[in-house]
Amino acid sequence: MQKINLKAINFAVMFVLALLMVYFTLENTSAATVNIAPGVSGSLPIAALVLIASGLGACGAWLFAGWSDKLRGDEIRELEDTKNRIKELELDYNRLKAKQNNLLPFMSFSGEKELEIDKDAA
Repeated sequence: MQKINLKAINFAVMFVLALLMVYFTLENTSAATVNIAPGVSGSLPIAALVLIASGLGACGAWLFAGWSDKLRGDEIRELEDTKNRIKELELDYNRLKAKQNNLLPFMSFSGEKELEIDKDAA
């Protein structure tokens, strides 16, 4: 299966959006009144309002993406810590099991036989 070049697709999408924005700007030069607060208003071309609104939306999306990445990084770090702790506990368990086998070798044989009997019974 052939890989899709995502950079080329991303460039094409951005290029088409830029062309559409330029066309929209050229077609919508009439002014619109913007009420910022009661008694405070201004007049701007519709295209400028769209550019400002899209810029604010892009900044908001960028901030949200950064916050999400930070939270995801914290979760990944916590997961890695948990995995390391599990590995440490497994090593401790194996070390204690080996020590038990060295001190009391007859207990390990009886435990293994009991496990085999339990497996056969199930």
